[in-house]
Amino acid sequence: MIVKTKRKELTSVGVDIGTSTSHVVFSQIVLEKDDTSRTEKFEIKERRVLHSGPIHLTPFRDARNIDFERLRDLLLHDYRTAGIEVSEIDTGAVIITGETAKKENAEWIVRALAGEAGKFVAATAGPNFESVLAAYGSGAVTKSADSGETIMNIDIGGGSSNAAVCKDGRVVATTAINVGGRLVATDEDQRIIRLEDTGRSLAEAVGLSLEIGHVLTETERKTLAESLAEALLECVQQKPFSDITSMLMMAPPLQYEGEIDCITFSGGVAEYIYESEKRVFNDLGVSLARAVKEQAEKAGLPVGKPEHKIRATVIGAGNFSLQVSGSTTFLSSGLNYPLRNLPVIEPHITTRKPSSSDVSMAIKRALSRFDLIEGVDPLILAFNNSVRPSYENLREFALGVVSALPNTVKNQTPIFMCFDADIGNSVGNVMKRETGIKNELLSIDEIRLKEGEFIDIGEPIIEDVVVPVVIKTLVFDSE
Repeated sequence: MIVKTKRKELTSVGVDIGTSTSHVVFSQIVLEKDDTSRTEKFEIKERRVLHSGPIHLTPFRDARNIDFERLRDLLLHDYRTAGIEVSEIDTGAVIITGETAKKENAEWIVRALAGEAGKFVAATAGPNFESVLAAYGSGAVTKSADSGETIMNIDIGGGSSNAAVCKDGRVVATTAINVGGRLVATDEDQRIIRLEDTGRSLAEAVGLSLEIGHVLTETERKTLAESLAEALLECVQQKPFSDITSMLMMAPPLQYEGEIDCITFSGGVAEYIYESEKRVFNDLGVSLARAVKEQAEKAGLPVGKPEHKIRATVIGAGNFSLQVSGSTTFLSSGLNYPLRNLPVIEPHITTRKPSSSDVSMAIKRALSRFDLIEGVDPLILAFNNSVRPSYENLREFALGVVSALPNTVKNQTPIFMCFDADIGNSVGNVMKRETGIKNELLSIDEIRLKEGEFIDIGEPIIEDVVVPVVIKTLVFDSE
């Protein structure tokens, strides 16, 4: 099939629901067909912020629940101010971050907001994904490509700090730690009115006894801030962890052995590190920024400035979460979009000329690794460098996939597949022709997925063959 469309403009939204603040950014994303590509692959050629909404304090109904109605009203007001209708939004992401992701109604809220924010807006959470989005939104990824330097971006918000190492225009390592400026907050009289579980645990670890109503002294505030800063520096410098640092870690430790040429800070606390915010919000933000800055200088870290600070994550969510499939896809007409939160399962096939039994066994082993029930649990099979595109190879491959999914075939549940090479349409056609299955089939390509990721897929945006995709981690913790 020859795709006639040359250019496609999309309107994207990014929504960041953080421990301290929430905000929205609207962007325009321009897709253009690469005429030099034999597969007519569309590439994202331009990203432009159309409107940045104001910074809102995240509303809470109580200590364990976000106030959905107030939050929704704030964000919808931002839509009206921007002059953008919900129906005009083509794509984007809602991300819930830090301590907010642990609230009891976090998962429900982020999915509800995603459903109301536009046609294809992904619901996302998870510290490593936040690290990636902040690295893109801060400008660190682009700077690493343009300068040739290795950049570490550290996004310090209200409940967490998310670090990403950027090299040659890619994020190569991430980690996250419960270091944030709003783990403890007070009123004007310094009485504690908000105390996150992490803040309470930290206080106990440094010998303080904090409760709601306790008057927080400046000495106590400084002790908490310095302990948080020490943990953050241990984390990003890959030093041996103290007990406090180990307690605060939210993700596996950073794994990067090379030199770091420049460290940039983003997030709300970064506004104080770079002295661009003068207001105070009766939390740990100012003290934490001072402690991080002092300890970074003492350690001789090469600190530079980011392009964006407090809005880094939301810009990343709106501008950089989207990918698009190749043009050589197979999409059954009866599929219902959007497809949300499909876990990625990657069968490990060791030869590019596998037999049907090789393919079948690889899929069954992959399913068992994730305790997924075939035919019951929705999922997408990701095949990377797994089959040569000759008819006989594709036939064996298709027979193997169908053999591994007997309940899916029997129940006529849709089959979802993704390939890193441009063979999606070929696999789909051969599978339908050679196996006789009646299932709806989605076979997309030119996207490389990894096991452990989740994927959202929207309805086709270009001539019924190119679909928008958001790849993410999705981790909720309401314990």
